[in-house]
Amino acid sequence: MKGAASHSTQEQALVRRGPYRLAPFDKLMGPLVASWARDDQELFWLAPKTPPPLTAAKVVAWATPDGRPLLFYRDDTPDPLGYLELNPMPADWGHYWLGHCVTHPDYRGMGLGRIMIALTLELAFRTRRAYRVSLVVFPENVAAIRCYRNAGFVDAGDQWKYFCTTGQQHRMMQMTIDRGRFLSLPAPRYH
Repeated sequence: MKGAASHSTQEQALVRRGPYRLAPFDKLMGPLVASWARDDQELFWLAPKTPPPLTAAKVVAWATPDGRPLLFYRDDTPDPLGYLELNPMPADWGHYWLGHCVTHPDYRGMGLGRIMIALTLELAFRTRRAYRVSLVVFPENVAAIRCYRNAGFVDAGDQWKYFCTTGQQHRMMQMTIDRGRFLSLPAPRYH
């Protein structure tokens, strides 16, 4: 799998800053992305509706018909370092939501998630003309919440969702960022 899509994806970059870029998801990367959920807890936080084990077919099936699954690359690595989706919010033109945001386990804790989110927000606000981008996250997922806050997201309340994978209701935090806040943030450093 190593380097299988790096050349073609580099030419299809949707957003590029410094050595980082977002590119359309390549289904050939499904097995790699599936390997990033190291255990059932990580899988539940990433995709609470997806029963274990995570497979390439399940990753490919995450994409909605009008959504945009993305891969995050750094020039010095042939394979992607992250995956997420930028999806239109149903019946709310200009409002997008982020889904299935995950980085390669070997590269976590290095600030790459924040860079991936920053590039995705550029795509949403500058290219797609979004007025708002939202997401939900489990309150126990402290590292993800810190990443989203560092990228400019603010808390927007809680919601409860039932997941058949656990047979229980779970509290989730809503987070959001609007166009004005995005435009007022200092430009990220893409070293």
